[in-house]
Amino acid sequence: MSKFLNHKSLSKEIISLFDEAEEIITIVSPFIKMHPDIKKVLQRKMSDQDFYIEVLFGKNEGDLSKSLSHDDLEFFKGFQNVNIRYQENLHAKYYANENKSIISSINLHEYSINNNIEVGILLERKLFNTGGDNTIDAEAFDYFGEIFEKSTPVFVKEVKKKKVLFGLFEKNVGTEIHEDNQHKMYQKKPLLTNVTNHKIGYCIRTGEKISYNPEKPFSAEAFKSWNQYKNKDFKEKYCHYSGEFSNGQTSFARPILAKYYKKSMEY
Repeated sequence: MSKFLNHKSLSKEIISLFDEAEEIITIVSPFIKMHPDIKKVLQRKMSDQDFYIEVLFGKNEGDLSKSLSHDDLEFFKGFQNVNIRYQENLHAKYYANENKSIISSINLHEYSINNNIEVGILLERKLFNTGGDNTIDAEAFDYFGEIFEKSTPVFVKEVKKKKVLFGLFEKNVGTEIHEDNQHKMYQKKPLLTNVTNHKIGYCIRTGEKISYNPEKPFSAEAFKSWNQYKNKDFKEKYCHYSGEFSNGQTSFARPILAKYYKKSMEY
């Protein structure tokens, strides 16, 4: 059965999907900043040695913490079986457990859940049904499975199993880390200092890379949010020129930190 989800029902269905999961959760979202209600639901599954969680995030290749924070990375690492991967071209949003999935416009981000108007489609699997929604759901599952395989591993950990009683049974014997590239991947790349080579800008609200233009310092999605109130002096989070955290010192009226203003004007 498929179901259209408006912005009022979408967040409720996502939380329900995570809460009902007994075997696996798949999270595909370019930007992840966990809502407290979602963390609370997931935390109950963290010690389950038979439960598996896989996370795919993207964007902000210069500073991955803008797409998946260190706190949320550490949270996911706490699960017994976890596969965290990065795909720089990711824009899709997809959430699934062993029985249903949601294809949506919403990032798994607290701001998006609390403020944005988002929509989605819920697909529920039916036992003994091989057509309709089951086919679409299977196609989506297989598609994102391929994307996972092609993406860069950040952290992969699984419960180790050992055969006992002449190989008739398996016993859990702790966890084993297969991949751990977080320190290398989360190391910030140096900011561009040569003005003549500075070809990109950064959204002052999300930090994602966009075309450099001080008159248009927002990504398309962030601009829609800003355009609701059009407050030119509203304090933003990032510098359009350097991409670094601005601590509220940037805005639509002043998208560039003062220390980079001269260089940006020369550019």
